[in-house]
Amino acid sequence: MNNSLEKVQAALADYTAEDGSRFSVTATNNDAISMLTLIREDIEEFAILATASETQLLFNVPLFDKSQIADGQAPALNQTMLELNMAMPLSSFALSGANYSIFGAMSVDSEASQIQEEIVVLSENIMDALEVCQNYLIKA
Repeated sequence: MNNSLEKVQAALADYTAEDGSRFSVTATNNDAISMLTLIREDIEEFAILATASETQLLFNVPLFDKSQIADGQAPALNQTMLELNMAMPLSSFALSGANYSIFGAMSVDSEASQIQEEIVVLSENIMDALEVCQNYLIKA
């Protein structure tokens, strides 16, 4: 596994956030990619996928795909997401193909405390983003 991902894994190993939440970390390694799956114990359905390049750690959370957007609501959803990007600390929305996600990136030189902060804030932003976006999604 990439040394930078080992750093993420170590930062979360015995970490408990101020609100008491903890994260499980699972490594995936193959010839094509090394990745960590980070799961906050109270929001297990939205895993944070961690990858690393030579210079950056990237944390990505798939939220939903275009097929889950209510008819005619995509333009309003996209506008809302663009407007929220500035108000969401350490995170941004992305659209890749048909998949909407929220992500954060940081230097591979980041300290453990900075990695912990990024992961906690990103996990909080997941719930905030879903709360706002649910108005544009098909009701289950």
